[in-house]
Amino acid sequence: MHRIIEVTEEFYGNSLHFNSLEKLVFSEMPEWKQWHVLGNGEFPALHDLSIEDCPKLIGKLPENLCRLASLTISGCPELILETPIQLSNLKKFEVVGSPKPGVLFYHAELFTSQLLGIKQIDELSITDCSSLTSLPFSGLPNTLKKVEISCCGKLTLATSINEMISRGSDLFLERLVLDQCDSIAPEFELVPRARDLRVDECQSLTKLFIPAGTENIRIFGCGNLEILSVACVTPMMALCGLSIGNCEKLKSLPEQMQELLPSLNELYLTYCPELESFPEGGLPLNLQVLGIYYCRKLVKGRKEWHLQRLPCLRELNIFHDGSDEEILANENWELPCSIRSLRISKLKTLSSQVLKSLASLEYLHASNLPQVRSLLEGLPSSLSELYLSRHDELHSLPTDALRSLTSLQRLEISSCNQLQSLPESGLPSSLSELMIEDCPNLQSLPVKWMPASLSRLSISSCPLLKPRLEFDKGEYWPNIAQIPTIDIGWEYL
Repeated sequence: MHRIIEVTEEFYGNSLHFNSLEKLVFSEMPEWKQWHVLGNGEFPALHDLSIEDCPKLIGKLPENLCRLASLTISGCPELILETPIQLSNLKKFEVVGSPKPGVLFYHAELFTSQLLGIKQIDELSITDCSSLTSLPFSGLPNTLKKVEISCCGKLTLATSINEMISRGSDLFLERLVLDQCDSIAPEFELVPRARDLRVDECQSLTKLFIPAGTENIRIFGCGNLEILSVACVTPMMALCGLSIGNCEKLKSLPEQMQELLPSLNELYLTYCPELESFPEGGLPLNLQVLGIYYCRKLVKGRKEWHLQRLPCLRELNIFHDGSDEEILANENWELPCSIRSLRISKLKTLSSQVLKSLASLEYLHASNLPQVRSLLEGLPSSLSELYLSRHDELHSLPTDALRSLTSLQRLEISSCNQLQSLPESGLPSSLSELMIEDCPNLQSLPVKWMPASLSRLSISSCPLLKPRLEFDKGEYWPNIAQIPTIDIGWEYL
């Protein structure tokens, strides 16, 4: 296929058309220049047409594809259509890598006409179309549910909500993705509205309005975004998930979040170094999951978070860089007792008193905490899973602390380079899984005191232990052979 230059009448055979053909794919034909279309309805049953990586193709496409449901044109920069083609039943339309103002046409007006003529479209995807400046959202049918636009640097999306309403459009998407569209207006009210909204690496964006009706938003890599705001002054009952990452200039979250975003139950903030505080009035009371990853200034002001006022918070994740300052005794940092899952990394001021107050805590992931030993002394008895990672100062685990964890079922320890031993009689009787990985100085296990409830033992990258655990030969083998699942060095025994 690499040498084919033309698809001629020989392609069609004696019948000159394919009565039953439903799927047709042309792919990786670097020399193909022309498709000789007969124009007599040669594909009456064609459902799926894909033309990919045919960089020299300049010919026409069949004009009447009345049953076509999916059309993909990718990597065909020279393909030019003279007039819109009949695509009355098209559901999915995807174009990748077409540099012309009209994408598949010389003129943008023809591409607009093509889109407006597709009355059943469900999905629209446009990628790497560098000269595309606008899309006729106000004229597209309400059947459209998913739009993905990537690497279209001149696209402006200038249509306003009011303009769409005036034209009688109530288009509301299930999903809208904008990725690397750097000409979006600096202060942008997204059009059209969507249930699931993703805005990635749109560098011209400085202020973003959250549109009404949106349920989930992800904003990532918008390096000049400074302000996130709500587009209306009445409560937005739909929004339940908000994730913001790698927005280096973001200074504030929406004002009055507690009143305007009452249904928000998940909030993730990742690498937003200029974000200093939560809005006045605090976070929404229905918030259930809060994740804060490498937001230095925000963590510095954590005593103003007032998380203890969030009665529904069940999962808290804080990954820091170790720069947090001491909180004085009269400046308590309190957490709500509703928390069931806690993931903490490099937050050196987390105290054992805070952990003791979490009476409902079931899962704890502690990583890179210099105070880890004192924290282990204050774990709540409700804990069922404990994960300890990257604690170079940890030489052993406190016996009494582990024994008091009467609900603990899973203990996982990884990358604790100085850990030498586990307590001889300190493993709780409830333990069912013990997993240890990458602890090069771990010399011994309390094999004679392994709880009867243990159903899985996994040891990997612990060179001092491996010979003692060898199947049928190691000195530990008689004491562990009864455990149902044994995994030593990624090998199940």
